[in-house]
Amino acid sequence: MNIHYKSFIELGKSLAVSKELSWDFKINSDGYAVDDAGWNLTTCVGDVPPPAYYLRDLGTDSKTLNIINVERAASGLVQLHQCALSSAWQDFIKAAVIEQLLVKRNSSGYVLRCTVNSGHSCFKPPVAVC
Repeated sequence: MNIHYKSFIELGKSLAVSKELSWDFKINSDGYAVDDAGWNLTTCVGDVPPPAYYLRDLGTDSKTLNIINVERAASGLVQLHQCALSSAWQDFIKAAVIEQLLVKRNSSGYVLRCTVNSGHSCFKPPVAVC
C-alpha cells in the first residue's frame, strides 16, 4: 500500500474518532448504510439542520452504471449490478470527506455536492467489479 495513501487514511480515521464518527459503519451489498446509519455531516461540523447532509452511500454510481449497461446491452454483454465499493475506495471517500470538512473547513453542503452525492462524485469511481 502506498505510504501517502495510508497516511491520508490514518489522518481521516483519527479525525473521525475526534468527532465520534464510526469509521466502519455497516453497509449492505449495494453499498448503502444499513438502517440509514452513516455520518451526519451537518452535525459533524456543528451546523444545525435543516438541511442535514449524510454520508451513507459507498456503492457504485448508479447513473454511470446505467449508461455503461446500455452500451453493454448493445454489445451483448452481461449487465453490471450496483455493489459496494472496495474497502480501499470506501476508506478513500471517508478520508476525503473528513479532510474537506475538518481540514479545509468546507460546508457540509459543499462536501455533499463535490464528494459524496451519487452521480456527481469527484472521488467515487463509476464502476467497480463486484
